[in-house]
Amino acid sequence: MQTTTLAVVEPQEAVSLLESPLSPAETAEYEADMFAIELAGKDRLEKALIIGQRLSKIYNKCTFREAARLVPKRSERESLWDRWLRGCLPERLLEAEGKSPDWGNERRVFWEVRKVLSLQGTSLGALPTTQNQAKHLEALVPRELPLNGLQPAILDDPDAAQGIAKVWELACQNAETNQRHNGPTAEDVRAAREELRPALEQQGLIRSAPASFQAATAARVEAARQRTVDVRPADAERFRDTMANIRDTKAERTAKVEVDHVREQLDAAEQSQRHELEEQVRHYNRRLHDASTAIHDLLGYLQTLSRTHGTQYLDQMRCIDVLGLITVGDDMQRLQSMGTELMDAVKLARTSDPSTGINAQTIEV
Repeated sequence: MQTTTLAVVEPQEAVSLLESPLSPAETAEYEADMFAIELAGKDRLEKALIIGQRLSKIYNKCTFREAARLVPKRSERESLWDRWLRGCLPERLLEAEGKSPDWGNERRVFWEVRKVLSLQGTSLGALPTTQNQAKHLEALVPRELPLNGLQPAILDDPDAAQGIAKVWELACQNAETNQRHNGPTAEDVRAAREELRPALEQQGLIRSAPASFQAATAARVEAARQRTVDVRPADAERFRDTMANIRDTKAERTAKVEVDHVREQLDAAEQSQRHELEEQVRHYNRRLHDASTAIHDLLGYLQTLSRTHGTQYLDQMRCIDVLGLITVGDDMQRLQSMGTELMDAVKLARTSDPSTGINAQTIEV
């Protein structure tokens, strides 16, 4: 069995990291990530992505280790990460959220899948939108070699991300062939993964299931293949009546099919309009998500800076430039400009006016 080319980490280094206390910088970073999780937006997709991004960062950098050691073990097999998900994460969330390790892991994997796919140039609008889609792509996310129960994701290697891109591309093609307007289903993704699995395993772009799981699955398949099924109807008379009813209602059912076909044609214009509206909803939602994420990150950074250095630190930062090119001396003007544009966007969103009839593309032509 081949595995993805991964970074090798010395066991002694990982053990000392898990057992070591957090540095002041790590503590500040951990608190900033947890604060961002608390402030995650109300939109379901946006919230899942914000929480998933921060959980991935906490997991990959192992900043959860100090808090997790304070959570009592439920069993010897429970990992330090699972202890943190069970005992620490729910404290920062709503009462109904984060009750099980699966809740956090699903969101972490969801964000990592989208992040890795974006390395291949996949646009935001074409990325997975549900956690059910992402769970069938989890085995394709490139990771470092497993050590002490941790497998940090490799989020900056386009070559290692080729496998997940191929599976997602095939799933999207199958969804388009099957005329799924909302993209591939979770089953489309799973089927595409299994179709490409032999080639992916040969190239080391997918992690194989454990040998015990493969053996159990093969045994179940073999048992099902050898099982004899009696297809004779249990009630022969009832079966004959059912078949007679099918023959008698054939004309009625044929007519209904024709009526349904005509109705579908009449509804084609309405369906086309709805499809266009759905596309605009996706575009608008994506821009709202990007803007909200940027504002959350900016606010979280300033609040972390305030707690660690005080806002007086900004005065010193404004006097510094990097390579003569990068400066924050005009931060107030830039923040005020963003606020003005945001208020203009709010004013437009509050209106309900008809189209002006002016198209920017027409003017440009």
